[in-house]
Amino acid sequence: MDQEKIRILLADDEDGLRMTIAAWLGDEGFDVEQAENGLDAIKLVQTNDFDIALLDIKMPGANGLEVLRYIKKNSSPTEVVMMTGMSDVSMAVEAMKLGAKEYLTKPIDMDQLVPQLHSIMKKRDAEERIRQLQSEHTARLLYDLHNPISGLKQSIGYLMKGMAGPVGDHQKELLSYMTNSIDKVIGFLGNMMDLTKLEGGRVRLNKGISNVGDLITKVANEFRVPLQANKVTLDVHIEPDLPPLEFDQQKVEQVAQNFLSNAVKYTPQQGAVVVQVRKVAMVMEEGQQPTDFVLVSAFNSGLGIPKEELPLIFDRYRNVVAAKDTKQASSLGLIICQRIVEAHNGKIWVESEANKGATFYFALPVR
Repeated sequence: MDQEKIRILLADDEDGLRMTIAAWLGDEGFDVEQAENGLDAIKLVQTNDFDIALLDIKMPGANGLEVLRYIKKNSSPTEVVMMTGMSDVSMAVEAMKLGAKEYLTKPIDMDQLVPQLHSIMKKRDAEERIRQLQSEHTARLLYDLHNPISGLKQSIGYLMKGMAGPVGDHQKELLSYMTNSIDKVIGFLGNMMDLTKLEGGRVRLNKGISNVGDLITKVANEFRVPLQANKVTLDVHIEPDLPPLEFDQQKVEQVAQNFLSNAVKYTPQQGAVVVQVRKVAMVMEEGQQPTDFVLVSAFNSGLGIPKEELPLIFDRYRNVVAAKDTKQASSLGLIICQRIVEAHNGKIWVESEANKGATFYFALPVR
């Protein structure tokens, strides 16, 4: 990678050391932004893209570990290198556990710093290429599985219609069971294909200016009949004069449909579903100022989610038990929702207590 394009965030409260490193890196062709404390570093990450962050561990406002946590959560492509004195080596080891690429002990060896930074960038680019190849391979595999299974479903449909000869009631029952099972597999493969595209960065958001309240009203109306069939009440409360947002209508609609689909499945008869849309001020991360979001929530009065399962609700490899009859809700759909919301720089989460229902939330920023 051309070093002129390497962007460095340099955060250290020692003015002399910070300016010396910045001048050295600038002479070597790096683009350097400086922060004299942790909070300023976080603010720079919020508004800029960096390839590498050089962080002092001990800084006022927010220490290097706090800045590291913020970067790993909000700017994952940024590689982090910690700078520490010999007395802080234990904290540097902790930083490595949190995702730092490596740590440098002070005084910094300037002759070695530039080669180290180039080495980090080469490793990052190689790892990104491997992830891309893995994503492409997984996508091809899923596609290759999807086609023959869809063909099998079509063939069973021909049998059901008697196109290969008379079909008795017992045979129809078995064929119907096979069709339902195939539909589940096709749905799972479709979700996996969507997730692979989202995680591989191969899905572009088709954003437009629209009103989230109108979209939620539309989706809620689609679910009124199945909820009424289950004798579940649906209340929708949308705050008037919501600000228009820039978002991908199709994908945000997918998130709302997932929320209400779960409500249909897991709300018992005589239960209730309450959907709310309102404008709120939220602090997304420590060190940030409150900013405006449009918040969508969907409460259902089902059994809720056990406390020990809440941390796993957005885990793609786990299922969350959500009903007494042992039906399970695959968390894969929620993972897709999470990727969609985060692609909009929003936030998604769930609050629940066992036997007290569950409320799913997503918030999109007001621009």
